[in-house]
Amino acid sequence: MYNVMFICTGNICRSPLAHAVMEQLVKEQGLEKSVSVDSSGTDAWHSGEMTDSRMRTTAARHGVKVHHRAQRLSAADFAKFNLLLVMDSQNYRNAVSLAKTPQERDKVKMFREFDPQGTGDVPDPWYGDMTDFETVWTMVDRTCRALLDEIKTRI
Repeated sequence: MYNVMFICTGNICRSPLAHAVMEQLVKEQGLEKSVSVDSSGTDAWHSGEMTDSRMRTTAARHGVKVHHRAQRLSAADFAKFNLLLVMDSQNYRNAVSLAKTPQERDKVKMFREFDPQGTGDVPDPWYGDMTDFETVWTMVDRTCRALLDEIKTRI
């Protein structure tokens, strides 16, 4: 099983969206027995809360159901996951600070390293409007599709 963790700050917008999109793509391609997906946040502010309603609405408009409750990234996750994908540079610093070994640090990658349109941060739409949520949707959808193609070469 190839295990993938998506990580943002509070685990209520960007990472649960990537989680849901990737989960749907995995199911569509019949890879449920080969690829496992989860998401978490580097901070515990929203632990136990549902994904932001604006992100759920955006995903639903595109036919994706988001049904995740926020959880915090832990040092133990490094042993469980093959790839930990962070949404921005602050998430990267926070995630690698939990890694105990160079091998664990190497598992942490910027999500947009797999974006066919370029690298960088996935902007946090939390303080924005619905246009910002739609921008994140577009970025996450195309990146998850490219990422799954890469993962299929590893399984």
